Amino acid sequence: MACFIAPLIAGGVVAALRALTRELGERLKLDVLSAVLWGGTVLLIVEHAWHGEVVPHPPFLTAMTNPAEAAVAIREIATSGLTMVFASLGLWGGILSFTKLPERRRARLLGVLGAR
Repeated sequence: MACFIAPLIAGGVVAALRALTRELGERLKLDVLSAVLWGGTVLLIVEHAWHGEVVPHPPFLTAMTNPAEAAVAIREIATSGLTMVFASLGLWGGILSFTKLPERRRARLLGVLGAR
């Protein structure tokens, strides 16, 4: 319903941080985190539009047509949306950890994964 709003906001915050602190952004690979968050947001918007939960006219979210249902939408943003943000952070952390591995160990790990 509205779960894509949390990764959308997080993607905007990361993009702003990346623009403000270029050195930190490069060191922490914030471009990777930004890509994960924005990519997930776009996929969720497409999925919600496909199911008719997002419409091209105000209020854009079908759940917000009735003010009484706004609490349900906010609850979904807080539960499902934040879970997606934390999953994206976990994926980003895994990518960062993998890139910090020494080259020989990374090649050995990729060889084991590719042999399956």
